[in-house]
Amino acid sequence: MAETVSTRLEVRWGECDPAGIVYHPSFIDWFSVARMHFLAEHGIQYMREFHDTGITIVVTDVACKYILPLRAEEHIEIVAKLVECSRTRLHFEYDVLKSDGSLSARGSTRHAFVKHGVIQPVNLQKASPELWTRIASLPTLARA
Repeated sequence: MAETVSTRLEVRWGECDPAGIVYHPSFIDWFSVARMHFLAEHGIQYMREFHDTGITIVVTDVACKYILPLRAEEHIEIVAKLVECSRTRLHFEYDVLKSDGSLSARGSTRHAFVKHGVIQPVNLQKASPELWTRIASLPTLARA
């Protein structure tokens, strides 16, 4: 299994401010796209296996360091990796690369598994043992 998963995108005008420079929240949206792609590349479909079974993955923390600006029509790559994984939480890190490979931004997100609709914490190992086995087998740097 790949430790990192790359997602390639083209910066759209709607992700930019009037000067044509990417507006900072767009990076957070790209992290979400890259995270879903990371899971899908490892055979885990978020909507079917989490959302449709009553488990939501909520963001508990997000950070982004902006290094180089991006403009509309640039081609970018978001590299996602799972840093930590536990029965109740996930932690991802992301690099946003320009087409020449230079680093535009670096970020991270932390997540908790919760019961859909009531935001009650969920122990994934107890709530969905088969899904937990698959999540626990994902390539990561640390396990809790």
